[in-house]
Amino acid sequence: MEEKRDLNISFGKSGNGYYTPRITLPINWVKELGIDAENRKVSVTFKDDKIIIEKAK
Repeated sequence: MEEKRDLNISFGKSGNGYYTPRITLPINWVKELGIDAENRKVSVTFKDDKIIIEKAK
């Protein structure tokens, strides 16, 4: 399956003045990876200007 979407990153400001970036993924992508509230651990890799999210093994 290959699907591409343009998404926005939200930036929340903490009480200490730092910003925390967050991104919301489409639920069908998350379900496709087998991730749910009970099994939510992922592995995130930054390589060659890309962020790769995989279900943790």
